[in-house]
Amino acid sequence: MIRETTTFVKTRADRVRKQYKKQEEFTLYGWNACMSAFKARPESLLRLFFSRARTSQLKEIKAFCGEHKIPYRQLDQESLNKVASGVHHEGVVMVVKPLQPQSAHRLIRGKISDKGVVMALDGIDNPHNQGAILRTCAFFGVEGLMVPGNGKTTAMPSSAARMAEGGLESVPVFTSSDLSSALRDCREQGWFVVGADLDAKETLFNAKIRFPAVVVMGNEQEGLSSRVKQRCDTLVRIPRKGPLQSLNVSVAAGIILAELDRRRKRSK
Repeated sequence: MIRETTTFVKTRADRVRKQYKKQEEFTLYGWNACMSAFKARPESLLRLFFSRARTSQLKEIKAFCGEHKIPYRQLDQESLNKVASGVHHEGVVMVVKPLQPQSAHRLIRGKISDKGVVMALDGIDNPHNQGAILRTCAFFGVEGLMVPGNGKTTAMPSSAARMAEGGLESVPVFTSSDLSSALRDCREQGWFVVGADLDAKETLFNAKIRFPAVVVMGNEQEGLSSRVKQRCDTLVRIPRKGPLQSLNVSVAAGIILAELDRRRKRSK
């Protein structure tokens, strides 16, 4: 007697549903990133995973999960690594509803304070640099971060959210598929656009800068694109003393934001 076996083949509809589910979920890992997200938007929590060492520290969140019938589980190190797709989770992983990406046009059409600062990234797609810059933006009270994107997927990957140490919850992130056009619109709103450029004639500390201001950072290999440079009101460089010609882009962003923060405090 021959026993028939049934083979289930994934259809296109199955793949679409799986892709849609991924878009509806976002994996956060790292203690500060997870705790900041839960504090800011507890209703977004879908699942919680943690190490044995974190059990006692998560009593409040586990109670919340139990009350709202949200799955949570203690896992060993290897299992946590798989859930987080990495080892830098610090013993806690949260699957949450993603923050919906917003278009840069929404930022530009809105209002920022008279001394407000916005950061824009030109071609910076390294998640570690994105996250470090986002963390710095949160520290200095930046009112928005513009990143490359089409507005259809999560603006920041999970690894960037971890590097931001909670900054994702305090700095609105906006996407732009054409940064040059977005900067043109910023200037039409009266915002002063400052581009960071290694070859700029003016140094950061001597340049005249007005507020509200947009700071534009380029990637470490190519710097700012020519189209973006043309949209800047001024280009500045950070003066160096040692033999190295450049800084990591996130460090450079921190120096520029610190200088702008000093100026706006002085002018109050």
